[in-house]
Amino acid sequence: MSERGLLEVAVVGATGALGGELVNVLAERALPIGRLVPVATDRSLGEHVEWGGADVPVEVELGSLEGVDLAFLCAPRDASLEFAGLALRARVPAIDLSGALLDQPDVDLLVGEWLDSDEVIDRPLVASPGGTALALALVLMPLEQAAGVGRAIVTTFEAAAVTGRAGMDALSSESVALFNQQPLPDEPLAFDCRPAVGAPGADGATGHELRLATTVSRLLGREIALGVTSVRVPTFSGDGLSVFVETERPLDVGDAVAALEKASGVVVWPGGAGPSSRTAVEQDAALVGRVRAAPGGLQLWISADGIRLAARNAALLAEARPLQRRAS
Repeated sequence: MSERGLLEVAVVGATGALGGELVNVLAERALPIGRLVPVATDRSLGEHVEWGGADVPVEVELGSLEGVDLAFLCAPRDASLEFAGLALRARVPAIDLSGALLDQPDVDLLVGEWLDSDEVIDRPLVASPGGTALALALVLMPLEQAAGVGRAIVTTFEAAAVTGRAGMDALSSESVALFNQQPLPDEPLAFDCRPAVGAPGADGATGHELRLATTVSRLLGREIALGVTSVRVPTFSGDGLSVFVETERPLDVGDAVAALEKASGVVVWPGGAGPSSRTAVEQDAALVGRVRAAPGGLQLWISADGIRLAARNAALLAEARPLQRRAS
């Protein structure tokens, strides 16, 4: 248990790309953390996480969350589900970033930017959306409020970080192998674009694409006709989204830009070229540019650091909780 009224916080999956970014975000924000408990699988045995100027050993055999005040779940699905059960049994509030609880109707899916300043989250488990879905929802919501979103066609260009540290490591090793004229895997990512994130199903859509569409509809509060194609691109971080939006009521470019400029979590990019995916890295907002008229609707471009947005959203949700130290 931490001292002086500070919180003891567990980050499950702390050595992954998402967990590592969450640790960075928590260090920047005002959540009163006295002790960080980084948790990972056996593959991270002997690793450390930097916190408060010290190297904190990673826990690989943590079988209970007793004594923890708050848990963040950033590990792969099975591990996150296991720790969600541990959190419920220990009555420890938990925030899921892994997507493991996205399909649970009794688990609230929340956007921190949309909470009222005095709103309090008191559910034992809540879910935070993935970064790509979050970026898209942040941009579509002001258009939905201004004119109603009839349908949207979206192509996402997602960096290696979408599959975590393993994807980033694979891109790095493949790039080195290409320069050294060494063999590559059957489906390399380096210097190529893969036309799907995950394996397409019988209907041609991947689970990643279907999950993004259903998550955005859930965040907007109603079913939205949303067609998604997700492309894996050979960059390490920073994602791009090309979006066509058909609104239910007329909405010209000027009014659309005005609505986006007022939206929390959105930055309208000046100039005609729009923000690159690299520009969005380590930014705390979805960057929107190239807003223009298109036949039957509007076309626009979004750049976002999906890992950063997801981590920041989870931190905002934690700050809206009535957290306090628990008895040992």
